[in-house]
Amino acid sequence: MSRRATFKALTRDIGGIRKPLLALALFKLWNLLLGLIPLLLYSRLVGRVLVGRNLHELWLIIAGYLGTFLLTTIGIAASKRYSNQLLLKYDLRIKHKLLNTVLHLDYEDFSRYSIGDVRSRIEQDAAVAGRFFTTHILEFIYSVVYAAALAVILLCYDWRIALLSFIFVPVSLWTVHHLGEKSRMAGEELWTLQNAYDSFLHRNLQNWKDIKANHLEEAQLAELNGHYSRIRPVWFRNQLYLHLGVTYSFFTKNFITQLFIYFIGGLFVIKGYSQVGVMLVFISFYGQFFGFIESISNGMMNYRKDSVNISKVIELLAAETDKRPYKHINGSDVDVQQLRFRYEGNDSFALEDISFTVGKGEHLAIAGPSGSGKSTLAKLLTGQLRPQGGTISIGGIDVTSVNSASISAKVSIVVQEPVLFNMSIRENLLLAKPGATGAELIECCRRASIHPFIETLEHGLDTVIGEKGMKLSGGQKQRLSIARAILQDRDIIIFDESTSALDSGNESDILAELKSLSAGKTMISIAHRWSTIQACDRIMVLQAGRVVACDTHENLSRHSEEYHQLFQSQYKAG
Repeated sequence: MSRRATFKALTRDIGGIRKPLLALALFKLWNLLLGLIPLLLYSRLVGRVLVGRNLHELWLIIAGYLGTFLLTTIGIAASKRYSNQLLLKYDLRIKHKLLNTVLHLDYEDFSRYSIGDVRSRIEQDAAVAGRFFTTHILEFIYSVVYAAALAVILLCYDWRIALLSFIFVPVSLWTVHHLGEKSRMAGEELWTLQNAYDSFLHRNLQNWKDIKANHLEEAQLAELNGHYSRIRPVWFRNQLYLHLGVTYSFFTKNFITQLFIYFIGGLFVIKGYSQVGVMLVFISFYGQFFGFIESISNGMMNYRKDSVNISKVIELLAAETDKRPYKHINGSDVDVQQLRFRYEGNDSFALEDISFTVGKGEHLAIAGPSGSGKSTLAKLLTGQLRPQGGTISIGGIDVTSVNSASISAKVSIVVQEPVLFNMSIRENLLLAKPGATGAELIECCRRASIHPFIETLEHGLDTVIGEKGMKLSGGQKQRLSIARAILQDRDIIIFDESTSALDSGNESDILAELKSLSAGKTMISIAHRWSTIQACDRIMVLQAGRVVACDTHENLSRHSEEYHQLFQSQYKAG
């Protein structure tokens, strides 16, 4: 992608950066003009003072150097201020936009990204994108303009030597361009491998307790070594191309071109085609000129390298977010008709021809053996997955026609492994209702049977529970998640194995609270426990992704062979 196209992609819908960018460009122009003055003063020093022996001009030249140095220092200091302002503003705004894009992705679109992938794009890649404006726009243009100005001056001094010396410029740029492309290809491969490593590292830290409990340390270390063995050769290859490009530019500037200029310049002076003073000035100007050619070459190499990271940022910025509208859903009845769903890459349907209704004030249990599609159905009901056929309506509104905010404003789900953050109990609860009072928090904890435990903690509600609630037991995490659902007070509540880690006493208390809640709410429980099943108004039995029975517990016990077998094999043990 060209620099112009990259600039447009990185600044689309991001304001507040054009002013510091324009200021930086003006200061770059200021420094460019001031940078030419010492060269002109040097030319005058050689021609008028050293060759012409005009000593009184020496003081004017020294004053010119001092004045230029002072003005250049002021320009550098001011440009540094605007550079920092630009980087800070852009870094905050691009990360905000990237995170906003991720949060508004459709569930299925988000599932295509790994955690390491998303973190890398927002943290590392966004930082590289922020440097694009100063490094790959302003610095690059500055080098090109300065080199062009020096080329004109060199032509004015001695056009014959200048044209001969310019032969090395296209050769150098072509070589660096070729090596830069090789570096970019290696960088793409390296980026993919490093993201796989980041995801592996995140997964290990997140599941630290399970790894320790199952003695998987050696297996994880072996997998870590596998990541290193794949990354190492690609990293060395990428660095090799980068160093070859930089070394070639340095070698061309400091060896080949210098020797060429000395050789040709010496011949011109000996043959009388040029003067010693002119040649001294020419060599000085040419050193500056090829220094900027080297900067251009390095800029091309670095842009190729950074383009890998920048392209990942642009790709995420351009990701299609959930464009479905928000719509307030009035009713709380759930109506599912002829639902069909198949996971990507699977030939068979996980759910097929599923139809049922749940009305306000009703509590439906969904039962079935493992793999029958219960949790998949819960994800479909909350909009996390989209069906391939049939409809899911809430209050008469098809859930596929509205965005996730419309559904989450109506439905809350309590899962077996609650989503808890490394914050205090209070802060985890306030995620459900930011303006909740202390009394409300205590009441929801009491109803979820976790308040007695909180009272035993030194800091009470302000106790930090660790990443994923690792400082809590499984039952405590589930009760806290249920408390959050009670506080959220949605019209429809889905419990997906949400009491599996509770003892019978705590479960009985919570079931009683849920029963009192169900008077004005629509409730769906996915459960394995016999006690949970019995407490519901109706029970729908799934088997191999299909509904095989749906009725009250009493009727199913008498008339459904599938329900009876399920009870004998699983629920009786619970």
